[in-house]
Amino acid sequence: MGLKKYILGSLLFAIVVFGYTFSIESGDYRVQIADFTLILPIALWIVLPMLVLWLLTIIHMAFYGLKNYFTLKAVAKDSQAVISLINKRLRNETASINFQNLNFKEIGSILTQLDIDVTNDNFSAEDKDISKTVEQKFNIRSGKYIPSKELKLDNNNPIMIENIKNRLDQDNNFALEVVKSPSKYSQELIKDAFLRVLEAKSMTSIKKILEDLTFDNGMVKALLQKDSEQKPEFAMTHDLILSMIKKVKLSNSELIEIAKNYKKVMNPDQIIQLFEKLVQEKEEYTTAYLYVLAEYEMIDKMRDILANSATQEYIPFKALIDLKDSGKHTYSIETLCYK
Repeated sequence: MGLKKYILGSLLFAIVVFGYTFSIESGDYRVQIADFTLILPIALWIVLPMLVLWLLTIIHMAFYGLKNYFTLKAVAKDSQAVISLINKRLRNETASINFQNLNFKEIGSILTQLDIDVTNDNFSAEDKDISKTVEQKFNIRSGKYIPSKELKLDNNNPIMIENIKNRLDQDNNFALEVVKSPSKYSQELIKDAFLRVLEAKSMTSIKKILEDLTFDNGMVKALLQKDSEQKPEFAMTHDLILSMIKKVKLSNSELIEIAKNYKKVMNPDQIIQLFEKLVQEKEEYTTAYLYVLAEYEMIDKMRDILANSATQEYIPFKALIDLKDSGKHTYSIETLCYK
């Protein structure tokens, strides 16, 4: 029975009882408590308990109806919050959403710990935000760039990183903007942008952006590779080359590859001087320096270095000197161990 029908039915029943009772007995009845006296028709006294019970029933029903209303409203709100949380997890965003229902709190706690993704191209959802997010993710995966204002994600968000990479693929000038503003982007993006700048821009432009960047081995090797292909008037100075090498921790093998590249554009004295300066500051690069000396037959300099080394150190270079001393001049350090 609906609340309105109950109210009207109860009132109608009370009126009928009142009318019937009044038709039988129209007199009054007095109730006196101390100095207080209440005189009412007998018919009303008959109906009064019924009205009190009716009123209490209405209050009871209204209370639990209101309670149920707020419960359902909280469930609806929590349901929407779950959808919002799913959308945030699809966007790889961290989320702090408050739930009112204990069951929804548990669901929310689980969802915040999950990585959610969609692999089905035919995915569809009634929620417009989720549908839009999924569409954006598939567009980004296909190589499209979505403007940052439309995507509205932090630059360190994995989706935004992939999106920015798409733009880097399409816009070399944007790559230059990224490396000029390293504080705004992740190191992964900076490296990607830097490598693209190396491909597209001149060394004159590249030398202007080196100071504020954080380098890794790959970036330094790529930079020195490009520098080794430049004409002398556009190439980096020895001091700049050394400063770039000192920004990272290259292995001796990597430095030997760098030496091979510079061998194409530098004369022997320049390369020897470069590696001599390097080993004076970083003794761990002695192997690379010995390689350069061996390449240019600087045997006496090699002897001076090897004379002060431990017995088991620099064995290939000691073997090369022994071979040279034995008259076997056809051998080189390259044929012994670096070919």
